[in-house]
Amino acid sequence: MTDLVVVGFAYFEVFVPPHTRPPPGEELFVDGIALGLGGALNTATVAAALGLQVTLCVPMGRGIVDHAVAALAQRMGITLVPIASPDNPAVSLVFSDAHDRSFVSSAKLDLLASVEALPQATWVHVPGLEEASRLEGPLARARQDGALISVSASWSPQQLSQLSQRADPAWDLLVLNEKEALAACGNVASAPLQLTRAAQSVLVTLGALGVFGKLNATAVRAPAQPVQMVDATGAGDAFCAGLIAGLVRGMAPAAAAQLGTRAAARILKQVGGLITDPTAMAALTEGTP
Repeated sequence: MTDLVVVGFAYFEVFVPPHTRPPPGEELFVDGIALGLGGALNTATVAAALGLQVTLCVPMGRGIVDHAVAALAQRMGITLVPIASPDNPAVSLVFSDAHDRSFVSSAKLDLLASVEALPQATWVHVPGLEEASRLEGPLARARQDGALISVSASWSPQQLSQLSQRADPAWDLLVLNEKEALAACGNVASAPLQLTRAAQSVLVTLGALGVFGKLNATAVRAPAQPVQMVDATGAGDAFCAGLIAGLVRGMAPAAAAQLGTRAAARILKQVGGLITDPTAMAALTEGTP
């Protein structure tokens, strides 16, 4: 049985540096446009670098991006379980600066509705509320089979507004950032309590102020690691990967959250959320159980 199944989309990402949009009919040349992969791959690759056995379930066709995803998974030792899809099903434009990032994305989300069952795992992680909403059946069955379900939120106002209205906590862990928590319940400080209808454990990431919330019935507050940020893309994904890696290793909640903040700090030093230095990431676990 694998340690972690990550199910969602592997995005082809185009990183666009800060610029002023040129007038119609004109062209602007800028330095620093970069291409990369991301989405579910961010969490999967960080978790693999931290020593977990990882399975990645994403829609894939036979396009150039799909071949790149397959090659990366093979290089990182990630088991790939493709979901039948047209070529290159998810693309994202990433606008990032030294403070934060924003996205313009396209993904064939309804492809996830074809998933009937997920591989057996200790943890199943879904990066995104829209994705999780289309995987309710498979996630419920995985949980019945003993898996722990983790969901990281995303900017989806409709889905966020429904979190506090759920009848039962269908997930074991929900991770949100500060803006998402505010949209979900109107009060960041009380989010871990208000959102227990969505998940048994709720953590809120606060950027440079770290993370707080409730994890396995334990109040948790972990400081962020000091770092000169290059790009915030994928930091939340890396936090989730580090957190789950710590829990799989049997760490106490606070220690697992701290491993998450350390993993996030590594990603903040680079452009994009896809891991560029697996060896440095793996070193974070030295001396842990």
